[in-house]
Amino acid sequence: MKKILDEILWNIYYQTEQARVGGRNDGRFFILNSVLKDIHNFSSKQSNAAVSDLKKEKLIEKKNYEGSVLISLTERGVLRAINFRFRRLGNKKEKWDGKWRMVFFNIPENHRKGRDALRYRLKMAGFHKLQESIFIYPYECEKEVRDFIKLFKLEKYVRFGLLDFIDDGQRIAEFFKLK
Repeated sequence: MKKILDEILWNIYYQTEQARVGGRNDGRFFILNSVLKDIHNFSSKQSNAAVSDLKKEKLIEKKNYEGSVLISLTERGVLRAINFRFRRLGNKKEKWDGKWRMVFFNIPENHRKGRDALRYRLKMAGFHKLQESIFIYPYECEKEVRDFIKLFKLEKYVRFGLLDFIDDGQRIAEFFKLK
């Protein structure tokens, strides 16, 4: 059931982001059926039970409007959707493009909770820690990192780089089991 919950949360989150970029609506509420149609192999019974569970866990808001059921993510729901994406980063098995993604930060003490949360997510996703506040990863991950730092309001403290070369790259490539 957890897989269904995470898939629904990610679909709501993704549609919210698409709406903001495309300007289709206010980017907040979506018709339940439009979210569920993108999730394959889930029966309507499973989907309805999942939506009920999401509401109980306070991950979504749900309201009726002109005969349709509208849903939106709460802040907790956004965080869980982003966590789902970070967990999936750690399972990437795509061909490496030879570039390194570097996340580095200098987050002040008064944002300790966000700093610790970022470090935890980067480790969870499989990033390699070069230093206490410098992490490296071989695959595309910028969207996930930017979404997370936006949620914790850390944009001015975190930087993202794309590197063609890093000394000791062979050792780092071995860490990621790259050829």
